Amino acid sequence: MKKWLVPALAALLVAGAGGVLVYSRLAEPPSAPPPAAPAAADTVEVRKTDLSTSVTVGGTIGYGQPVTFTGRRAGTLTWLPAPGTVIGAGKKLYTVDAKPVPLLLGSTPLYRKLDVTVTPGPDVRELLTNLRAFGYRLDGKSDKFTADTEAALKRWQKANGMDETGFLDVGDAVVLPSAIRIDALKAQPGAPAAGELFGYTGVGKSVTAQIDPAQIDVAAAKPGTKVSLVLPGGAQTTGAVTTLAPAPAGQGSDSGTPKQIVTITIDDQNAAAAVDSGQVQVKLAGQSRTGVLAVPVTALLALGEGGYAVQVVEHGGTRLVAVRTGMFAGDLVEVSGAGLTEGLRVVRAS
Repeated sequence: MKKWLVPALAALLVAGAGGVLVYSRLAEPPSAPPPAAPAAADTVEVRKTDLSTSVTVGGTIGYGQPVTFTGRRAGTLTWLPAPGTVIGAGKKLYTVDAKPVPLLLGSTPLYRKLDVTVTPGPDVRELLTNLRAFGYRLDGKSDKFTADTEAALKRWQKANGMDETGFLDVGDAVVLPSAIRIDALKAQPGAPAAGELFGYTGVGKSVTAQIDPAQIDVAAAKPGTKVSLVLPGGAQTTGAVTTLAPAPAGQGSDSGTPKQIVTITIDDQNAAAAVDSGQVQVKLAGQSRTGVLAVPVTALLALGEGGYAVQVVEHGGTRLVAVRTGMFAGDLVEVSGAGLTEGLRVVRAS
């Protein structure tokens, strides 16, 4: 019995030792992962750039503010064009006593009788310009009403159903700068012709917007100013301010300052051809600065004692540089400060 008992005990001891070894390895705590490396700071360069601001206001697309037309020819109104009608040069604008009153193009109203006795002037020159445009041959250098002018005028009057007088009296024709579109009628046939007859607009699409001078500098909307437009449907185009006028009474701002109505002519009429109405975004230019140092707004650090600083990265470390802020434009801000130069890298908050 002793012969097999000793080896058996030895085997048990070895097995027991092996069990202890395995257990010890399983019970050993796993090694900790290596510490993560610190995230690299997000840095940007201090840039020298131009900054500009803008203000967006809502507007509506249409044909602009209508102008009231007042007839000057005595008699009975016998015909008016329908709203929406476009009247061009030489076309009938309305009729008085069944005789047409045509439209001529020019900047000088018909304020006197034009015949062979009249002295030269801009009104005579405009009449000659119109007759030439209608195809009548006249001396292109003269601004005098001559016998040739009278003859050409008679032929034109006959062709348009007017009395062949060879002269134009006040009210016989209407002189306006361009073709017009009839907006709304203010009279009906049978009424006196010397009165308010209709409202009219230009033939091109335009945008009308209202601005509050207490919130927006009206200098940003002075006539001639270029603006950006976003039309209904998202199409983008440009336009130019044509008029800036006070809004009707009762449309003042909260501050009591009268609001202003701005009218904008759309540059590309094709872009607005399919749009008859709807809301338009009008982007007016604001302040501008050229050649200034700027950083993202997220690079600014508020200081406990007040003001701002930026964290400049250099020589493997960082340092704070106090800055003065100027104009904010989008996500950039104008900055200046001692030692702050173009090309320095600053930390930006993520």
